Amino acid sequence: MNWLSKISVALVATSTFASAEPFRELTVGVPVSSIAEAETWYLNFLGADTEVMRPVPGVVEFKVAPDTWIQLFETENQQPSGAIIRFLVDDMDAAQSARSERGIDTGEAIEIPGVVTYSEFTDPFGNALGLYDLP
Repeated sequence: MNWLSKISVALVATSTFASAEPFRELTVGVPVSSIAEAETWYLNFLGADTEVMRPVPGVVEFKVAPDTWIQLFETENQQPSGAIIRFLVDDMDAAQSARSERGIDTGEAIEIPGVVTYSEFTDPFGNALGLYDLP
């Protein structure tokens, strides 16, 4: 019976560690006061080819990277979350230019030589966003 207890403890310990895996997906919730306006703006910002889901009324989700979604949700007393969502781009000039052509101001590109080039701006609801490019 003693060996059975030891095996049971070993199996529980092993299964606990084996089942502890990193998260497989990330969804970032972003509060907005108008889901229709937000969907239009974010689709313009992200690009027409972006995968979109509408799981329930008042919620729209955009796939922004592999296994990463932005979930817009409508709320009456919308306040910016205080967080900033930053998007890695391959070429800051090209990314900003493409958005500028669509009427989106992505702020001034600030370069920290050899480290990062970044910009910060907000969506129409005051939520902080940013672009960044690594050398």
